[in-house]
Amino acid sequence: MSLTANLPRDAFLAALASLQNVTGKKGTIAILANILIESQDSGVLLTATDLEIGIRIVVPAEVLSAGAITLPARKLFEMVRESSAEQIHLEVKENNWARITAESTNYKLAGMPSDEYPAFPEYDEANLVQLASEEVRDLIDRTLFSVAQEGESQFNLTGLLVERDVVEGEGHFLRAVSSDGHRLTMMEKKVASDLSPLKMDRTILIPKKGVQEIRKFCDNKESLAIGFEEKQAVVKTEGAILIIRLMNGDFPDYKNIIQVINKARHIAIPRQPLMNSLKRMNLFTEDRYNAVQFLIGKNRLILSSQNLDIGSAKDELEISYDDQEMQLGFNGKYFIEAIQVMESEVVKAYINSEESPCLIQGDDDPGYMSVIMPMKI
Repeated sequence: MSLTANLPRDAFLAALASLQNVTGKKGTIAILANILIESQDSGVLLTATDLEIGIRIVVPAEVLSAGAITLPARKLFEMVRESSAEQIHLEVKENNWARITAESTNYKLAGMPSDEYPAFPEYDEANLVQLASEEVRDLIDRTLFSVAQEGESQFNLTGLLVERDVVEGEGHFLRAVSSDGHRLTMMEKKVASDLSPLKMDRTILIPKKGVQEIRKFCDNKESLAIGFEEKQAVVKTEGAILIIRLMNGDFPDYKNIIQVINKARHIAIPRQPLMNSLKRMNLFTEDRYNAVQFLIGKNRLILSSQNLDIGSAKDELEISYDDQEMQLGFNGKYFIEAIQVMESEVVKAYINSEESPCLIQGDDDPGYMSVIMPMKI
């Protein structure tokens, strides 16, 4: 017998959309551009992998006959997306051809044998810990922006560092750290769950693409189960599972970078006016470096930028500062990204000298900090 099933269009489309980022990478193995479709008791199981990330999603369906096939992920997604039918009928024919019917429209789509598809990684259910999706979402949203892009920095900075702390009398904490070599961001969050079952005796580095997939798993869900094994991270929700191959390597000693910054004095800057002003300055920065000059004086901050081909911009902000005047240069885009994920009305910027990095914190953002290196202008 071959696979025959009726699938609800909306649920089928949502599942296919979730798999596109994994199957979209061009590779040498043709079948990885396909998704594996298998029948099971509760419906149809969709699987996608690029050998680094694997996702499985169950779609409730009426299975008329059991079977399996792999079909091109992009084309199948486009067909279902353009359909207005409430139900999609899938029927596998000879030589791995599939007939797909949506109301009056009939498609024939060439597939590949299911037995040629890579095996989905196994995992240990006992290693999983239930976490509130809001906790995981917050850790990712406040750190993902400063993960290095592939090819722009050393390899071990293209992932997110995840650590666990158990503090006696205070509880269990998860920490996420990212850096691209020019800035460093850390978010530490107390979680309600017992993190003891998590196997985190090695450096946990999750590749950026994997972190983005975890972030998608957080949407529209109250909780998810997370676990770490020797070579992989596992994320599970009701009806879906994500497995990510962990990166090998060490992460820079971020604690030492933070500790060398003297926090004896700080500059208090209203967050929203600062962000608005930086966006205006960025209109006149060179695209590659986004250089903005910071002139810090008594209770005032003057921001300026210049583009030799276009012109220049200058703005002045009221701040709380009563110390020696300083003149520094920073990447304005880095500042915007660091403070736009904050909730504090006032940003505290700790700067020791004109050559030292700037550490950013806020009273209403416990556990969060960002360090930005200065630049010569």
